[in-house]
Amino acid sequence: MTTQYRTPRLATLIHQATPYRGEWIILQNTDRQYTARHEVEQAHGERKVVELIYLKSLSEAQAFSIYLSTHGWSQQWQT
Repeated sequence: MTTQYRTPRLATLIHQATPYRGEWIILQNTDRQYTARHEVEQAHGERKVVELIYLKSLSEAQAFSIYLSTHGWSQQWQT
C-alpha cells in the first residue's frame, strides 16, 4: 500500500482591492480538522500569522470561504 501525500492547503484567498492585507489560507489538518490562517507579509519578506480560526468540518471551512468572498476576498488558484 502506498501513501499518498497531498498539500493540506484547501484554499488561498486574497483581497483584490487591498493586497497588503495579506492572505487567508484554509488548511486541512490531521483527523479532519481545519484551520484558517490570516497571514501578512512583514518588512523582510517573512510572513506572520495575525489571526487563526479553528473550523470543525469541511462544510464550516467552505462556509468561512464563502463569508470571506462576500467581503471582497477571492480565491487565488495555485498553478
